Amino acid sequence: MEFTLEEGRNLSADCPSILLPGLSIGNVGQLAVDLLISSTRAKRVGFLDEPSLLPCVGNDAYGPEPEGVLALPLEAYESPPHALTLIQQRSPVIKVYYVSSTNNDGNDSDCERLGFKRLEEYDPTQRRWKYLNELAEGKTDREDEPSFEDELVHDDYYPGLPFAALFSCCKAKGLKVTCLLCYCSEGDNIADSFQLADAACKLLRLTPDKLSGIGNKSRCLFVACTSNL
Repeated sequence: MEFTLEEGRNLSADCPSILLPGLSIGNVGQLAVDLLISSTRAKRVGFLDEPSLLPCVGNDAYGPEPEGVLALPLEAYESPPHALTLIQQRSPVIKVYYVSSTNNDGNDSDCERLGFKRLEEYDPTQRRWKYLNELAEGKTDREDEPSFEDELVHDDYYPGLPFAALFSCCKAKGLKVTCLLCYCSEGDNIADSFQLADAACKLLRLTPDKLSGIGNKSRCLFVACTSNL
């Protein structure tokens, strides 16, 4: 991943806390970060680029009128008065993992040459993977599905959630990380994003009087370029 500074900007040492959305099926996390960026009047300080990130581009996400400023998929913002760094991600990460039947351990030299990575969770000695193999070959019945609870490890309880990889990485490096989860239904999630942003403010001890946009005085906060693709 590469980081490029915004022209004329410098990184501040006064923004130790980082806030970023965990992309999911909905866009509540992204809308909440948009709300906080606008409310804290954070300034864009740079861009992050990653080959696995789906490219997208749009108009300025926070100005009341288009001024020719482009919004990119992954941007960094800082608000020194609030000691806060915010990362906004507007498009999902596209990654390809493989499990091959060429070798018993799931490896395949052709897939590796193409840059794909083998699914790390694949362990042919575990009963759950043996069961899937038998199911694919028609050697077993779905109604006879066994229990695999004795093979579960801590990470198995949240492998598909958007924060899982970052949470595990921070935990392994000994970094303090807190995940705020918001369970909501499909549809208009503006109210949910307000609740999530409010929860983040409470966690960071940011009171409404220190912000310019949360509450009845909120500005135009939600834009089309914060949608999931």
